[in-house]
Amino acid sequence: MEYNTSRSTLAFPEYGRNVQLLVDYAVSLKDESDREKSVKAIIAVMGNLNPQLRDNPDFKHLLWDHLAIMSDFQLAKYSPYPIPDKDNLHSKPSPIERYENDMKYPVFGRIVEKLMEKCKNISNPVRRNEMIRTITNHMKKSYVLWNKENINDEVVFKVLKESSGGELQVTDDDLKLIDGKEFMKAKTRNNNQNNQGFQSRNNSSRGNSQNHSNNNNNNRRYFQNNGFHKNN
Repeated sequence: MEYNTSRSTLAFPEYGRNVQLLVDYAVSLKDESDREKSVKAIIAVMGNLNPQLRDNPDFKHLLWDHLAIMSDFQLAKYSPYPIPDKDNLHSKPSPIERYENDMKYPVFGRIVEKLMEKCKNISNPVRRNEMIRTITNHMKKSYVLWNKENINDEVVFKVLKESSGGELQVTDDDLKLIDGKEFMKAKTRNNNQNNQGFQSRNNSSRGNSQNHSNNNNNNRRYFQNNGFHKNN
């Protein structure tokens, strides 16, 4: 008996070994017409085996790329799309940027630090103030969301100035940030509405299942009452 562990590794296990055997067979064909017909048939089979890929706008392109890789690019010439680069097929992604410095206020997140750096380079005072308003509101949302308690606007403004090395500060004396309590209430309402919608869909699904079961029972009683049995 031959086990899969002793066979060659599949490039795409989701298609199964039978599809790989079909690809290998298409590669072995000498007649170009037969080979092209086989390739198109294989593409159709691959699409039927993975219907979830149809949600991808590049569904067909993806299938042809997979076929090219499965055939070690021997069937790539039949693809109506640009084929992937064989030399860069297994190239490693760029390393993730590592942050050496610890955040002084981790509760606000590192994205706030990046926004501050962007804001420092804005020369237009109107745009700069709009950016500061956005940053400070985001800081307050983050604090309220993770700490479940409100924070004074003046504290947020102070943190902004300190974190930016004094380069960013609120100049609008009338600036009012979001209300933390109202923000949490709105978030709770949205969560409750989403949960209710999910529960409603579940109840509807159970109701349909129950109706389907009742219909099956009615059909079963009809056939039994009219003399139709499994043994007939």
